[in-house]
Amino acid sequence: MESKMERINALLEKPCFIMDYLPEQVEPDNGGQFFDVEYYLLNSDKHTGLKDRFVAIILKLMCYYHVSILWNGWVDRPSPKMIEEAVCEIMGNHSGTLNVLFVEEDALLVFDWDCLNLSVYNPSEIAQSIMEKIAFSEGLFWRKAAD
Repeated sequence: MESKMERINALLEKPCFIMDYLPEQVEPDNGGQFFDVEYYLLNSDKHTGLKDRFVAIILKLMCYYHVSILWNGWVDRPSPKMIEEAVCEIMGNHSGTLNVLFVEEDALLVFDWDCLNLSVYNPSEIAQSIMEKIAFSEGLFWRKAAD
């Protein structure tokens, strides 16, 4: 039987969708100030607004799906408080990753501290529909990741 880490590694190779602060990927040489804005949003007091959005998305998804998270070891069916504490710690420390495995869906949500988005790997069409609505409810865009 494959381990959860093997499952995560396999899912990271599957199609990826993004719940993003911006409607499309910004090219590094587009002439805008993406990196200034990203740095400000992630490193100023404004990061609490992003934290609240990301936590709300994960909590809303937990209403639909059985999840396990990789946070100081594997935690099956984490409490809402644990989700908020994990995201808060990652953003406060400016480092870390939270992997949210959708156990029965064979999908994975990844939160990395240095991004203005959440990455979702291998969501079914039904999950995509739900996730798009949830992203919209939190003021984020849903799109397929660039290859």
